[in-house]
Amino acid sequence: MPELSVVPQAVKSIRYIKHFDPYQLNDQVAFSSALYRSVPVLIGSSELTSNHLKGLAQNFFNPEVTKETQLLSFGHAGFQSFGILTALAANRELLKNAKLTIILSPGWFEQQYCKGTSLHSFFEFAPPNYIYKILKDDSLDPATRNHIASYIRRNYDKISRPDEGLRLLEKEENSKIMRIANKPFASFNSLELKEREETDLYLRSQELIVKTLLDKPASKHKFKAAHQNWDSLMQSSKEEFVKISSNNNVAVENSYYDTWLKNKPKKKLVAVDKETNQEYKDLEVLLSFLRTSGAEVSFVIMPLNPKAHEDLTVLNPIINDVRSLLQKEQFKYLDMFVSNASEYVDGTLEDIMHPYNLGWYQIDKFIVEQYAHGN
Repeated sequence: MPELSVVPQAVKSIRYIKHFDPYQLNDQVAFSSALYRSVPVLIGSSELTSNHLKGLAQNFFNPEVTKETQLLSFGHAGFQSFGILTALAANRELLKNAKLTIILSPGWFEQQYCKGTSLHSFFEFAPPNYIYKILKDDSLDPATRNHIASYIRRNYDKISRPDEGLRLLEKEENSKIMRIANKPFASFNSLELKEREETDLYLRSQELIVKTLLDKPASKHKFKAAHQNWDSLMQSSKEEFVKISSNNNVAVENSYYDTWLKNKPKKKLVAVDKETNQEYKDLEVLLSFLRTSGAEVSFVIMPLNPKAHEDLTVLNPIINDVRSLLQKEQFKYLDMFVSNASEYVDGTLEDIMHPYNLGWYQIDKFIVEQYAHGN
């Protein structure tokens, strides 16, 4: 069994977490501590891996590696609403003063990804100690708990070696008759879990991280953002993008165009309405959970490049539903999505869906407006 350790200096220097690795606690401590100390946390997916961009949030707000982390980014491709819900549920008690910005990709709600978080991605962001923490949290609201249990049950046959926590959660949302029938198995799983608790400290490690943080008053982080001439930054970015997108008329970076788009048809998306859209249903539960969490939460609806897609207007109905849902739950959001090429500003994205510096500066400015009060 791997030895557990936390390196405080390493935790303090973390600016970006791609995903969690079981038995590696530095990233988990950094994430939980940032939530508890009110360090702004940006949650997103593949756009967070554009490390070469100055405007990328974790680069923009942390220009000097020796300085205190001003913003923590978390996620990579596949981190969708359900994965986000699970990661935050395992940190429920720490959210009261958290400052969260969550990036929503329109592509999540389209046919290819609308089935929600994949099992592979789920396990990247919900390691065994997170599952255990959720299982043992009697104060987690029933809607969130049942939604997580339902996901595990739907995907249970695809899990090669479910541990005791997964086996117990999988049975939770069953009917009363099924719970009675499964009672002997539940007793056996509970006994196995108890034995593991005594031999595997990692299982309880997230529970201990949360308790340790709560046992001492937090030194709340004061988000400091240097004054910026946003107009100048954005204009410079537009000029830079003209130079690197000169070989095409669909407003993407040259090498990306040559590799992925040249002599190929434009990408066609297929809309899926909210009634049959699992991603939308996952977002509903996520928003409900966040509404009562005490966290200060804002969202970004990302753009797609309408010049490189066949017809983005097909997504208007579901994106309008997402907007309505955010408004209903009274969350602030930055709306960057446009479906018509005439409304799109070249350079907002570097390719068909990932922000270039211009797009990132818009997101950075939004984050400053939300959390750097007085700047």
